[in-house]
Amino acid sequence: MEPVGTWEWFWLFLLFSIPVVNVIAIIWMAVGSEKSSLANFCRAILLWFVVGLVLAILAGVLGL
Repeated sequence: MEPVGTWEWFWLFLLFSIPVVNVIAIIWMAVGSEKSSLANFCRAILLWFVVGLVLAILAGVLGL
């Protein structure tokens, strides 16, 4: 298994900065990537999305 290279990270970060496309790409790579470091990174991003969503819902319910 080969590591993720610098240019690969560069293009991935560019892809991840595009709204809506980023969520689809992150889910796709978290599930189907052959590179474990990339899959783990995408899973961590998904966890941050969930944390942000929970905090936004709590702030909305509490009226903050």
